[in-house]
Amino acid sequence: MVEVVERSGLQKGSDLNKILNSTRKYYRLFSDGYVQFYDNWLESKGSFSDLEYKVGYDNVAELLIGLVNNGQLIIDVGCGVGTWSILLAKKGASVAGLDHSPEALLKCGEISASSNVKSSVFRVLGDGFYIPFGEEIFDGATLNWVLAHIPVEENRKFMKEVGRVLKGNAWLMISDSYWREQKGGKEQVQIRKTQDSFFQVYKYYYNPEELQNLLEDTFGEVIHLNTTPYEMLCVARKNKN
Repeated sequence: MVEVVERSGLQKGSDLNKILNSTRKYYRLFSDGYVQFYDNWLESKGSFSDLEYKVGYDNVAELLIGLVNNGQLIIDVGCGVGTWSILLAKKGASVAGLDHSPEALLKCGEISASSNVKSSVFRVLGDGFYIPFGEEIFDGATLNWVLAHIPVEENRKFMKEVGRVLKGNAWLMISDSYWREQKGGKEQVQIRKTQDSFFQVYKYYYNPEELQNLLEDTFGEVIHLNTTPYEMLCVARKNKN
């Protein structure tokens, strides 16, 4: 699995576009690694043999299963290899899995086919800042381990775009790492080592109050917010127009 070999605060004057391009390249080229990562979660292997680590992902699954209704149309923004899209599809939803990575979407298609939900998971190559759908299309959305990689100064723009494609009173589920005094600071650049290379990865760690304020300002009412030893989980309802 990936190794974080260095963490440092984002420096004034840093080439943020270069860092974000490296972040996107990392997620494109490491899609195979994330297939194995989520297989390990399902089998309680590797990092997930640590029950404190596994509980965050288990709670995400429980919350999503409790939120989704049969027949709903859901968008999974930053779907990656499709773990959460497939979970929602198995509960009877139709899911648009949006991601910038063709490699990850290819894996998503393979796994959804082997899980017998390929006809319910629609893969969309795109950018969460410019979602290629009209207004108020979806009944719900999920942002799992995505928001932390959005530059904090652009988070309002990003959340407004996610909200644009959701119906009034639609639900939004967010899960991510959160601020626990991590080395490198709240807004940091991580050097991640894979088998073949090193990548710069942008990361911003929200605390619960920050996330709640962001959602209340840009989206709607926060109805659930809790932390596990490693993750923060939040559910919000969009304000009706």
